[in-house]
Amino acid sequence: MTPPRSIALLAGVRNSGNREVMQVLSAALTAAGLSVCEYDRDAEAQPEMLICLGGDGTMLSAATRAARQGMILGGINTGHLGFLSACGRKELDKVVKALAEGSYTVEERFMLQASQRGLEECYPHPLLALNEVCLMRARTGKMIDVDVELDGCLLNRYHADGVLIATPTGSTAYSLSAGGPLLWPNAGVMSLTPICPHSLTSRPVIVPDSVEITMRPRARRGRVEESIIYSVDGRSAHPINVNDTLTIRRADVSLKLLSLPGNDYAARLRAKLGW
Repeated sequence: MTPPRSIALLAGVRNSGNREVMQVLSAALTAAGLSVCEYDRDAEAQPEMLICLGGDGTMLSAATRAARQGMILGGINTGHLGFLSACGRKELDKVVKALAEGSYTVEERFMLQASQRGLEECYPHPLLALNEVCLMRARTGKMIDVDVELDGCLLNRYHADGVLIATPTGSTAYSLSAGGPLLWPNAGVMSLTPICPHSLTSRPVIVPDSVEITMRPRARRGRVEESIIYSVDGRSAHPINVNDTLTIRRADVSLKLLSLPGNDYAARLRAKLGW
């Protein structure tokens, strides 16, 4: 790789120390001869690389913009788990050296596209997700019924708290907590995991990333329907009606994720999961 032509820095707002780390990193990158600025989402010209200081939430908040604008997204973990980050705050010299020398690599992480359609209304703006799309109950303790189709063929009607569709990148996030499998980042698959299903035989299913998944909330006889929503990367929630359809497929854009030398995925699993 060649050193990036321009680098923008974005500091997560939840950690007051992120601004200090950003100043230290900015000075080090500038001293190494790299062009650095603070990220401006409204700027006409976007940088080649965007580095986020924070946790996975900060990375997810920037992932859609980075993917659509073709930026390389990197992370300095100042939060908790930091699965998406290239390194931690104590390894700033490592990221500066890799960028200045061009010894870094870029991983392609595919994303999901979610489109909602109602009986009489079509929502024209698909949403992008790096980790997962989840259809779930909104408030009460009652379960919901969801028909799930793969390429138009019924897979199952789930009676559960919800159904979650995850990418390999998202397999270490909400999907893992819901009992989903760990997926290798470059595996061309998606996982479908029911959340707290009523049936013990309802288990996670792995499907090719070429499949189009349709989820449709259904009504139960004799019951007042509960509020149902779907969330995208846990960053936004959207109401959905009974018999509306939520179609999920692999997006046309992917995320370019910064990776540093020696940062293999098996080592990351051991470090983050305490293996």
